[in-house]
Amino acid sequence: MSLAPRRGVFRPIGILVVLLCIATGCSEEKPVAPPRRLVAKFGSQVITRDEFLARLVKASYRQASVYLEEMALQEVMMQEAETSGVEFTHAELAAYVQELKDAYGADHFEQYLSRSGLSYADWLSQAKADLIRSKLIEANVTGKVEISEAELKNYYDEGSSEFEEPRRVRARQILVKNSETANQLLRLLSRRKRSFESLAAEYSAAPEAAQGGDLGWVRKGDLPPEMETPIFSLSEGERSKVIHTSFGYHIFQVDKIQEARVGPFAEVKEKVRARVFDSKAKSRYDEWVKELKSKWQLQVFPEEIL
Repeated sequence: MSLAPRRGVFRPIGILVVLLCIATGCSEEKPVAPPRRLVAKFGSQVITRDEFLARLVKASYRQASVYLEEMALQEVMMQEAETSGVEFTHAELAAYVQELKDAYGADHFEQYLSRSGLSYADWLSQAKADLIRSKLIEANVTGKVEISEAELKNYYDEGSSEFEEPRRVRARQILVKNSETANQLLRLLSRRKRSFESLAAEYSAAPEAAQGGDLGWVRKGDLPPEMETPIFSLSEGERSKVIHTSFGYHIFQVDKIQEARVGPFAEVKEKVRARVFDSKAKSRYDEWVKELKSKWQLQVFPEEIL
C-alpha cells in the first residue's frame, strides 16, 4: 500500500491554509529545531543520541561485515566438504561432542543451552558442521604441514630469545598459625634436630605439607609478593627467619637456584615445533582459503547489509 498522500483529500486543505495566511497576514517562520537528546554528559561536554546512533551504526556495520565474510566462508567450506566426500563416523562425532561438553563443564552445558536459546538438536547440528569443517581443514591444511629437523633448528637459532627462561628457585615452606610454634620449629632446624621435610609434613598447614613443604620450581610472579620477596632473597641452601604474612607464620628454605638462561634446544624442541607448526599452518590456511574462494567464485556484498 502506498503511503503517499491522496491529492483529492489534502490539496483543498493546503489551499485553505495559504488563503488564511494571506488574509491574516501571517509571516513565514523558520521551523524550531527539536531539542538535542543527550545520552551522556561529562564536564561541559555531551554526547547526543544522534552522535551515539551514528557511531553505533558504523560499529555494527564493521562487525556485521566481518561476520558476513566468516559466514559465507563457512558455507563455502560445507559445499567443498560435500563435493569432496568429507564425512565423519559415529565414533568421531561422539568423541567430538563429548570433548565440547567437557569444555563447557559437567554442570554448565545445560545452562549454556538455556542461556543461548538453542535446542539440543540445533546445537548438535552446529557441532556436526564444525566437525565437518575441521576434518576438511585437517585434510587440506594441518594434515599437509611437514616440518624438518633443519627447520626446527633454524627457528631455534634465529629466535632463541623466545625460549629464555627467567631465574627460578626450588623452595620449601613451613606454615603455622602462631609465632611461638614457628620459632620452636626454627630452633629445631637450627640445631639440626629434625629435617625441614619432616617438620613440614608434621606441622605445616600449607597444602604441600605432605610433600615436605616442597613448593616446586617458582618464578617471580608465581607467588604473592609477601612470600616471593623473602624467598628470592635467599641463597641456595639458605633458610629464612620466621616470616609473618597474611597467611600465617612461615619458614622458607631454598634448595636450588637456576639462573636465567636460554633453554637448550633439546629441552624446548617441542615448543619450537609448536611455533613452527602454527606459522606454517597459518600460511597454508590463508593460501587454501584464497584458492577456495576463487574456486567457488565467492562474493560478498557488505554494502547491502544496512
